Order: sequence, then structure tokens, then C-alpha cells
Amino acid sequence: MSKATLPTGGLKQRQEQLAAQGLLTARNADRHWLYEQSVQNVDFEVGFIDRVFRKEYGVRPRTLREDFCGTALLSAAWAARRKGNAAVGVDLDGPTLAWGREHNIAPLGDRAGAVTLVEDDVRNVAGPPAEVTAATNFSWWGFKTREELKAYFQGARAGLAARGMLLLDCFGGPEAQVPQIEERELEGFSYLWDQDDFNPITHGIRCLIHFDFPDGSRMKNAFRYDWRLWTLPETCEILRESGFRKTVVYWEGTDKDGEPSGVFRPSVKGDLAPAWVAYILAFR
Repeated sequence: MSKATLPTGGLKQRQEQLAAQGLLTARNADRHWLYEQSVQNVDFEVGFIDRVFRKEYGVRPRTLREDFCGTALLSAAWAARRKGNAAVGVDLDGPTLAWGREHNIAPLGDRAGAVTLVEDDVRNVAGPPAEVTAATNFSWWGFKTREELKAYFQGARAGLAARGMLLLDCFGGPEAQVPQIEERELEGFSYLWDQDDFNPITHGIRCLIHFDFPDGSRMKNAFRYDWRLWTLPETCEILRESGFRKTVVYWEGTDKDGEPSGVFRPSVKGDLAPAWVAYILAFR
């Protein structure tokens, strides 16, 4: 497979069919499939990792570690990208890993052996060395103190190969601190991002994901997050204190209508968008 295109079948194919027919409901929809459809874009992220790593080191990476991997969709996409790629996915939640093993890894066929899933705290897993470690979907925000985050960054750096890169994503802007619900329609269901609460003193933020369906049913609190809203400058400072030699922020541009373009470029000055998403790259 030359692209990060994953085979479909079984549960995923049935979910796609129900969605296309407008027959998904809160009772027959699978929450992990809904999440992958509405939140993740692994085709983009695999290509982005290749691009930024090659820009820094002149070669394409082959080994990926996906921290807080959940269903390991990114790990599966990485293995499917090209022969020679290998991935390790690490997550604390055994049932979610089992779901990913059945519905994302097994369908890879003879490439399934290129992905290893580990049920453990990401801070406890030391190897094997990876060229790229990715902590996406804001999962690293579960570390709420500077000491916890620095310890994670130090461990992540120690687990990288000599030519190594840590990829983080983050969001921010004034709207990130306002309780609100953002709704987005997808084929066969609606995705609701619920910023339920924000504490300006601690930067603690509680977020929820709900899904609505054509029959009027709702899958409420399908996912819950209790995070700290970390800022870009403090994160980059902690990364450098943790031993990374360089950090680069990739900022998302806008199209002619002023909407997010999906194109991320290195930047030292973002725009004053009310809400934004960015990537932080830290190089060993």
C-alpha cells in the first residue's frame, strides 16, 4: 500500500452503510468508529509526519510510536503507508486497544505484524527507540502540572532515536476558554464538541463529545476529557528544558474566506483567530 489507506470491512463497513442510508442511531452506532470519522485525519497526519521529518533530517522516517493511541488508527495508517514502516501504539485502556487490534490492525493482513500495541502508561514504556513519537488529539493535556509534563517530555526524548522528533497538537484562542457546543454535520450523524467548563486560574478544561442521529437519538458523553489547557510558549519552554534542541510551531493558514485551510506551515507569529489548532514539533 503506497498510501495510508486502511482496508475496510466488518463493523466499519456496516457502520458506513448505515450512515449512508441514514439509519445510524444511538443504539446501533459504534462510538469508536464515530470518533475516527469525526475527529481523526490520519491520512493527513502520516503525510505531515513524513514531510516535516524529511525537511529536518533529509530522509523519511520508518518507525513511529503513537502515545495515547486509543484505537491505534494512526499506527495502522503508518504501517499501511509503505513497506518497512513499523509502529508501536501505547495506551492505558485495554478494551479500546482490543477494539483497535480487531478493527484497525487485523485488517492490515500481512502488514499487521508491523504494529505492536502496548497496554501501559506512556511514561513506563522505554523502547524500542522510534524516529517519531506522536501524541495527538490533545491527549498529552492529561498531564496537568509542569512536573508531570516535563517528566513525560524527558521520557519521550529518551525514547527517540538519534534522529528523532516528537509531534504534539494543541488548540487555543479566546473561544477555547468559553463553555460552548460546536456542532458539525457528517454523513449519517452529527458530531458535537462540548467545552463544558473552564477554570481560568488552573486552566483546567472539561470537554465532552456527543453524537446526534437522524432519528433524534443522542449518544451523550460518548467521550469525556479532563485536561489542562496548555499554551504554546509554556509548552515550547518545557520542551527545551527537557533537552530538545529545537521546537517549531506549525500554524494553520486560512483560505480566501478566512476559514481554516488545513495547511500548516512553520510560523513564529500566529494570527489572532478566535480559535486555532497548531502542531508543535520538537527535535531531539
